[in-house]
Amino acid sequence: MRRSKVLSGGIDARSKTAGLTRKRLLISILILTTTAGCSINTSFVYKPGAPEVDTPKLPVKIAVLPLQDGTEDFTMRGSNFSGGYVNLSKSGLDYRLNAMQADRWGKSFADDLKSSGRFRSVRFIYDATEAAENEVIIAGTITKAYLSIQGGPVPSSLAVTLNARLGTQGKVFWEKSVAREESLEKGYGVGCGFSRQCAVDQCHTHYNNILRGVFFEARQDLVMTLEHSSASKDEQSSKSTVSESADRLIEQIMREK
Repeated sequence: MRRSKVLSGGIDARSKTAGLTRKRLLISILILTTTAGCSINTSFVYKPGAPEVDTPKLPVKIAVLPLQDGTEDFTMRGSNFSGGYVNLSKSGLDYRLNAMQADRWGKSFADDLKSSGRFRSVRFIYDATEAAENEVIIAGTITKAYLSIQGGPVPSSLAVTLNARLGTQGKVFWEKSVAREESLEKGYGVGCGFSRQCAVDQCHTHYNNILRGVFFEARQDLVMTLEHSSASKDEQSSKSTVSESADRLIEQIMREK
């Protein structure tokens, strides 16, 4: 009888162990099925807004240089657990966002200017020697690129100082500093369940919206400056070609500076 109880106890113990093993296996399978089988796209690509409608196209060619990194010398303040910031010009945000160095800021601003449809042409260049003397060259410095690690009430801060000159030898005729500070109260992963890609996409959207706001304010100010330069006492003839209008605008900028 005693032997039977001992055997029964051994069987029960083995059954419990087997049950725990099966549970652990099921949990492992669940984790694998929710995180594996599909790669997470962390590569951020700036998405500019829609073209401006019912607005005249300025007869100006623009070349945008990579921006300089003027942010503070840190990659992360805080941690993934306690919150804080990551400096995106120097480091990415764990599995959510890759680093966005200065050249990518310049490329993104060029994409924004081109997408607006307000200029004759826009291109991104890596060096000022690539620019033509009749092109407006835009350069600048990133002063803040601090993205909240967890989202929530901790605000993200982005800021740039931009300038423009005509040709490689021209003097600066436009300068603008723009800053944005915004928070995403719900955080990046709220409503995403087990989908890591959803959290990544929400992080990208948050960053894209702030960056778009910075670029929009800078672009509008640049347009106002160019429109002011193109204005003259004598109205341009309706028969003026785009080339003639561009020449007049360039001459006006040079006279003012």
